[in-house]
Amino acid sequence: MSELIKADNEYKEWIARISSDFRRSQIRASMKINDEMLRFYWKLGKDISSMNEQFGYGTGFYKTVSDDLKCSGKLNL
Repeated sequence: MSELIKADNEYKEWIARISSDFRRSQIRASMKINDEMLRFYWKLGKDISSMNEQFGYGTGFYKTVSDDLKCSGKLNL
């Protein structure tokens, strides 16, 4: 009977380790995704700022970019 209890405890510890490892993996993955998205948004902001300087005030640049991004799946670029 003691072997069964020991096996049950080992099994419970194994399950706890798997659960903990899984959660750590989820956290590491989300951190990598957040890092990549931050890089994308930083570059996007930089690109938009540069393009705005090129086109200048009053050209409707932001409106055009907004409209184009909303329907980007429909554009044939």
